[in-house]
Amino acid sequence: MNIVKTIILILMAGFVGFIIYRAILSNRGGEVAVTHPEFRDIEKTLTIPGVIQPLKEIEIKSTISGVLDELFVQIGDKVTYGQPLGRVQFVKDPLEYKRLLKDLEVAETRLKNEEKIFERAQELFDKNVIALEEYENERTNFSVIQSEYQAIEAELDMTKGKYNLKEVSNIITATDNGTVLELPIKEGGSVMARGTLNEGTTIAKIADLQSLIFKGNVLESDVIQIESGMPLKLTIGPSKELELSGVISLIAPKGFIQDGVAKFELTADLSVPEQSRSIVRAGCTANATVLLEQKMNVLALEEKYFQFSYDSIYVEVEDGKGKFRKQFIKTGISDGIYAEVVSGIDSLTTIKVIE
Repeated sequence: MNIVKTIILILMAGFVGFIIYRAILSNRGGEVAVTHPEFRDIEKTLTIPGVIQPLKEIEIKSTISGVLDELFVQIGDKVTYGQPLGRVQFVKDPLEYKRLLKDLEVAETRLKNEEKIFERAQELFDKNVIALEEYENERTNFSVIQSEYQAIEAELDMTKGKYNLKEVSNIITATDNGTVLELPIKEGGSVMARGTLNEGTTIAKIADLQSLIFKGNVLESDVIQIESGMPLKLTIGPSKELELSGVISLIAPKGFIQDGVAKFELTADLSVPEQSRSIVRAGCTANATVLLEQKMNVLALEEKYFQFSYDSIYVEVEDGKGKFRKQFIKTGISDGIYAEVVSGIDSLTTIKVIE
């Protein structure tokens, strides 16, 4: 009997404890968190990821084919116009060499014959035997044949390693001032000359790092919100605290498809302070922020308190009797966290917090 009584008492105590616990939970459930709208400044912005690049990047080519014999510069060196960058050693082709020898022999014979003809024409003209027109024709013919001979001779000299004769050189020089960014060909690598049908091998890439631009890609849905001349702010990847200013200079008239999404390239001119040039380098990633719209001191509410009914927005507001009801509101611009409240509530409205 004692055991039965003990069990009954334990069950009754457990039941009473459960009733008390439920009552406590019920009391806690009556405490509802609330908030109020507030007046604040709201800015609608567009963030564009991209890369900082030189305004102008130049590829240095060779005018002769062969092997890169030696490089005179390293990546990061500053160079000036006309400064030697490397030397190319011409590789002699036996068949080409024989052809040039034959062409030179033929050109030399033609030059000697034309020289005799021109000398006779000179004597006759001095004696007023031939007209000026005939004399000019002979002089022109002699000049043309002489130029052909010199061109073949210069090409043949190049195969013998005589590069500095008759303005033929195997020294690759800088075509502008700047900093060496890349040296794609190593010493001993093959070099193809720049020609009419061939763009040739790039010996070096140089750029003026004092003139930098920002290039990014804008989504098709966002490109209609921006235009050339709009200011922007940039934050640089290596230094989140450094902020640069710039102006949009170009929005590509034609887009491209990337991962099934249409995008348009955007270019912006940058203003880089002198003290920040050691941080801002070509190739740095950056995020550009464009201010699309701004409103000062407007009634705003965090978007996390919004609830949706089809295409309408509502919040739960206190009705003055301790209960809450739906109140539809109209919103304006948003910065992604706060949204402007145009109508439906005011700064004194108590709003239920939805967790």
